Amino acid sequence: MLRHRLDQFGIVNSTAWEILRLWYHILKFCTVRMNKLTTLPDILFAAARIAVFFSVLGAIEVAAQATPEVPDAQGAPAKAATAEILSDTRHIERVRAAVDKALAYLANQQRDDGAFDGNNAPNAMALLAFMGRGHVPGRGPYADVLEKGKRFILRSQNDAGVFVPERTASSGPMYQQALATLAMAEMYGMDPDPELEEKLRKAVDLIVSCQADNGGWRYHSSAGDHDLSVTVMQIVALRAANNAEIGVPESTIEKAVAYVRSSNIGGGGYSYQPGGGPSPQMSAAGTVSLQLLGYFDDPTIPPALKHLSGIPVAWGTDGGVSHFYYFHYYAMQANYQAGGAYWADWHPRVRELFLENQNPNGSWDNVPGGAENAGLAGVNNVYWTSMASLVLEVYMHFLPAYQR
Repeated sequence: MLRHRLDQFGIVNSTAWEILRLWYHILKFCTVRMNKLTTLPDILFAAARIAVFFSVLGAIEVAAQATPEVPDAQGAPAKAATAEILSDTRHIERVRAAVDKALAYLANQQRDDGAFDGNNAPNAMALLAFMGRGHVPGRGPYADVLEKGKRFILRSQNDAGVFVPERTASSGPMYQQALATLAMAEMYGMDPDPELEEKLRKAVDLIVSCQADNGGWRYHSSAGDHDLSVTVMQIVALRAANNAEIGVPESTIEKAVAYVRSSNIGGGGYSYQPGGGPSPQMSAAGTVSLQLLGYFDDPTIPPALKHLSGIPVAWGTDGGVSHFYYFHYYAMQANYQAGGAYWADWHPRVRELFLENQNPNGSWDNVPGGAENAGLAGVNNVYWTSMASLVLEVYMHFLPAYQR
């Protein structure tokens, strides 16, 4: 939200922005490491840094509120593209209301042990949905929901470092691993916790160690095989870990990028495995993985976005969208990352589709004919509802792993 404020009057991408980023990292270092400061001068120095940081932010907020919009040549107020993307005032309240209703539904599905489901994939997606609306561990109306969910996932980690409940250990553990690692990395960035840090590092080490020689990942940590679907999930988890200052080897990222590129085929689509045919799900996932790693100028991106723009936006499996929620989860992000005409064309149609199909109790159902059935997604609507919430939460821009 600060970046949005700064973007309104030209500070983003300026020297001032770089200075603020530096102060942010100083603040983060101070808050994470405060317990290691043992002398009074050290503590006072850290506190002074924090005070200066917030003073700078306060001055910027005042300036942002006082800065008038600058008319363009036609006399209409000119707004930065990012501001328009993140604060669509015509519909943002409708989106917020829908997401709030969904989160209330999800909170009611949580069990006493902290899980929403027996599988950590929907467990992690539910926690990400709460964080995607700006809720954080330790405070606010969903503090207990987040804490209980975090504790369940941490307890589920086995000796190898995999976040997987024992009863679902054979059910795509690397899917569970990636999503749980992503959720835990986002939590760690918001609320540093020594136990969380230890288990997060172990989880990241596991992901790095089981990467295939060609850069991909597969369903099981020892498979030595690969596919783009599992690979993209590991990429997002590693980006989140890196954002949280959990080190990821550069060689791991380079190999992952090479694998994603090898899955690109002519016409802009991506295949499930190199050499296969394109699918909407893989085309969206492959595109956003390169964007999240900073490869915005990769030559495969423009044809991939053009390919995505031709896929129907409909409540069903039109255009080969067999995994509806999976597709829109990545496609919304890919178009947001691209911005411009791609985003302007895509997001209003997707927004209205999801808002129109929300249930009165706040949940979403599977689409007719969709492959994400109850057996795959879980015993209730947690998976579908979490995914729908995350699609709409792109407007809110709270999860660092998906920021530009």
